[in-house]
Amino acid sequence: MPAQINDTVFEQRLTELEKANTWSPRVISKLETFIRSADDYDLFRINPFQYGSARGMTDSEAIDLFIFAAKVGLFEMDWHLLCAYCPHVVGSFRELDKVHSHFQCPFCNAVNDVALDDYIQVTFTLSKQVRDNIFLRPEALSVEDYYLRYHFAKGFKPPAGMTPQALIGMLSKLFVDIEPHQKRTFEFDLPVGRFEVMDLAHGLMLALFVKDQKSEAQTTQLQLNDGKFRVLNRETGPRDVVSGVARLAFRQAGDMPLGKHSLEIENCMDERGRFWILQYPPAFEPAYVEYEPFLSGKKLLTTQTFRNLFRTQVINETEGIAVNDLTYLFTDLKGSTQLYDTVGDSNAYFLVRQHFDTLGKVVNARSGVIVKTIGDAIMATFEKPQDGVAAAIEMIEEITAFNKNISHELHLKIGIHKGRSIAVTLNDRIDYFGQNVNITSRIQALADANEIYMSREVKEASGITDILKAHHVTSDHVQVKGISEKLEVYRVTIKEGNATTT
Repeated sequence: MPAQINDTVFEQRLTELEKANTWSPRVISKLETFIRSADDYDLFRINPFQYGSARGMTDSEAIDLFIFAAKVGLFEMDWHLLCAYCPHVVGSFRELDKVHSHFQCPFCNAVNDVALDDYIQVTFTLSKQVRDNIFLRPEALSVEDYYLRYHFAKGFKPPAGMTPQALIGMLSKLFVDIEPHQKRTFEFDLPVGRFEVMDLAHGLMLALFVKDQKSEAQTTQLQLNDGKFRVLNRETGPRDVVSGVARLAFRQAGDMPLGKHSLEIENCMDERGRFWILQYPPAFEPAYVEYEPFLSGKKLLTTQTFRNLFRTQVINETEGIAVNDLTYLFTDLKGSTQLYDTVGDSNAYFLVRQHFDTLGKVVNARSGVIVKTIGDAIMATFEKPQDGVAAAIEMIEEITAFNKNISHELHLKIGIHKGRSIAVTLNDRIDYFGQNVNITSRIQALADANEIYMSREVKEASGITDILKAHHVTSDHVQVKGISEKLEVYRVTIKEGNATTT
């Protein structure tokens, strides 16, 4: 049966999207076809990279398409917390200020500390005002789809070359819905390992560790009562387990011998229980989950379109979120005080604004964002150091060209560094805090006119040597304020007429 589209809403929002930006040919028509013909799961938690790749779009164009589409209300943008040790979507939020980096996974019980560039994901789901989607009503899904398609993130890659289907087939014993006030009994022959009974509809999991000892046939009596598991005939309690790279903090765990086992589950509640029963072999250890490329929180925060259209989306002011690796760029103008003295405040401000516009265009073209301006300086961030270095060179080249049309020349001084930081909210905008941000500022202060100073971490990043081959580069070890050890830095002198290598 064809999907029911609210054509009035759909056409209105599609028209708004078409007018919101200059799109490549057929981008909007392909999106319209997709919305009309795709199944519900394909329209749920869309990965812009996968969508764009299948339609010959660049990553940046696909990201912009869905950001604009979310702004006009065609799609909903969601921030997901992914468990680092299983493919469970632990949390889904419409607003960035609800995102947090420390949590425990209710599926595998692993304790997580994640960052914007690893297990914080951004996806897009078609608005239910345009077309209904069963995945927005998870209670209507089959129990298998409820666990494997609603609770699991798309694009996860199982370990050891397995397929997702093979991994699920190895671990899964049973999916079952148990209706209100219904009692069911299931028979298992359990080997050594970990036996789990899960009801994610109520956030519950019982872990039973099967020991290498035999006994008579065993029975476990389990009640779902008042939103909790009650084990009637077996001692259970909290248990911490270190397994592989993960620390698993089970809230309800117990022991049992191997062999024949009956599991009696009684649902004492007035609502359905949704159960998944699994058996982990003793050699199974959690490992970091790998995914097909997806839109990370870091990538979205280094996308200027998001910064422009969703200014109200900021990080909770009471906490920050880690970024494991980001490239920071600071600029300053040499002799700006003299500039104001020479041409006057009004003319100087006009030139500074023009220079900001020039730098902004370069940053955007190199997939970066301007985080803030500080007087006549900027702070920008880039996902990749190659983009930051290429942008720095182009900034100086563009300002050099700009100088040919003005009487008082402007000269840039630039510093670049990369590393970890904390994304925070300062002055109602997303900013970055930490020692690596401070180091970038200190490195920038070393530069003279038309010079770029970069750290060793940036200089040794992949592709940087090729970008710098047309320019004169020297190295030094310097002491900077606030840093106990000397820093190895590289000075790049940009000479007029040297072409930027990309």
